[in-house]
Amino acid sequence: MTDELTGLLTRKTFQERAGKILNSEENLAIVWLNLDNFKMYNKRFGFEKGDELLKDTAGIISTIYSEKSMRARFSDDNFVILTDWTSVEMNTEMIQQYLYEYREDVSLRLRAGIYFPSKNEDIRSSCDRAKLACDSIRKNHSMNSCMFHEGMSRKLALQQYILDTLGLAINQNRIQVLYQPIVRLSTGKICETEALTRWTDPELGAISPAEFIPTLEQYREIHKLDIHSLNQVCKDYRTRIEQGLSVVPVSVNLSRLDFELCNIFQEVELAVMTNDISREMIRIEITESVNDDDVAILNLGIEKFRAMGYEVWMDDFGSGYSSLNVLKDYNFDTIKFDMKFLRGFDINKSEKAKYIISSNLSMARLMGMQALAEGVENAEQLEYLQSIGFDKAQGYYFGRPMKFEEIFMLEREVEDAKNS
Repeated sequence: MTDELTGLLTRKTFQERAGKILNSEENLAIVWLNLDNFKMYNKRFGFEKGDELLKDTAGIISTIYSEKSMRARFSDDNFVILTDWTSVEMNTEMIQQYLYEYREDVSLRLRAGIYFPSKNEDIRSSCDRAKLACDSIRKNHSMNSCMFHEGMSRKLALQQYILDTLGLAINQNRIQVLYQPIVRLSTGKICETEALTRWTDPELGAISPAEFIPTLEQYREIHKLDIHSLNQVCKDYRTRIEQGLSVVPVSVNLSRLDFELCNIFQEVELAVMTNDISREMIRIEITESVNDDDVAILNLGIEKFRAMGYEVWMDDFGSGYSSLNVLKDYNFDTIKFDMKFLRGFDINKSEKAKYIISSNLSMARLMGMQALAEGVENAEQLEYLQSIGFDKAQGYYFGRPMKFEEIFMLEREVEDAKNS
């Protein structure tokens, strides 16, 4: 079966046929090709031009890789080739050169991941390794191709372990929620907290969020983690209320993918109502790092939350999806600024960083959004943030993630909040 748009094999057909070849032949290579920024190309020139680019790319792949090679379009802008290993690098470079010259008004980059499978190796695992090599240079624009190595194999094994044990980790409470204080700069008091997930495994020890969150997003399992964390937050909150203890609003992190993978609004409502918590005490925090193809879907979700009384925040502003597009396309109550700009901050030598932060702060203000600085590490950073008018801040300077009850044991005073 062939792909309707490009005429190349479909993923299923490729895997069936290539699997048989791997069982009988050696000296082969799997090449995973990805068109960088194809989604932005579609937005700029339209889907018709985007389809033309995909068909033209498939055509040049078929021209350069002979009929002896097996060529497929796996999904969207991802192409996979099974070919003889001897000319794989040269052929890949020829395709890349073609794309460089495709349009004078746009720069197209083709990333390639290359894997040399052993005889009888599983075709799906082989493709995964080629993709991993391709993904490893996503942010490295000095490289257009990469060969799979064993270091990547360890990463792949960890990803598979995360996927295989997620359900067990949730059921056995290996994934815990900790809370980091958020301080209102005008008063110096703790006004809110952010709920953060931490995974402790009996075999591997602590698994970093930098490992399990991207993995769960890549394989579209992130909603399971987010729903678990949400329910744990609401249970922790209810426990304090029943004990007659003070509380502050809590922000819970949701991936953009949650809005596609489940009815996340219904999940939040269920957790809040089950634990009898006021919507005003739950902040919905959406990460900026995962791009979203359909602005309308996310916007509808955001407005639904806001209409029902939830505050909605944008996390990691400035680190992922275009910051200007965020301000243009969405209505958030609070923008969380990523303070990577201020790492190694020297107030006498970082005029450019200060200008970027203050300019973005002014834009957010003009649109009626509050501004929160995350990642604050020292008094000098705090002093500067206060001087340009930030509303709130969080970071190791104020406290590391901790158990909910420990927030209220800090010497820093906590703002009063409703116990409902």
